[in-house]
Amino acid sequence: MDEMEIIHKIRTFNRNYVRSIGLLEKTLLNTDYSLTESQILFIVNEKKRTTATEINKLLKLDEGYLSRIIKKLIARRMLTKEQSPSDKRCFEIKLTEKGVKEQQKLDEISSNSIRSIISHLNPSHQTELAILFDRVMVLLYGTDS
Repeated sequence: MDEMEIIHKIRTFNRNYVRSIGLLEKTLLNTDYSLTESQILFIVNEKKRTTATEINKLLKLDEGYLSRIIKKLIARRMLTKEQSPSDKRCFEIKLTEKGVKEQQKLDEISSNSIRSIISHLNPSHQTELAILFDRVMVLLYGTDS
């Protein structure tokens, strides 16, 4: 297979996958959150305490855009931002109680969406698919899930 065939196959998969998981919609999975907002909530939940710099290392967003989204999530009482006790130049971001509940709802909605997408596969094909996704992660990013 030549390079252009490989690129075509990957792009075809990307277009289909993006549509199937609803990433072209204005909000993620008919929630009140954009994909970027939900990713920020997910990252903060995973890290428990983080900074905008740490979030941006993962998401690679324009700093002004990230700042506006964080402010929006603070205004919606999903996040708090407090000066770090160890470094007064840094601000720690964490989920509020409401943010934890919303992130859990988003996680459940996302899991149900994937469950629906793979429901037509038998259990062995579902397992095979998960193994293939792990392999893709290793090949592209040097890490698995």
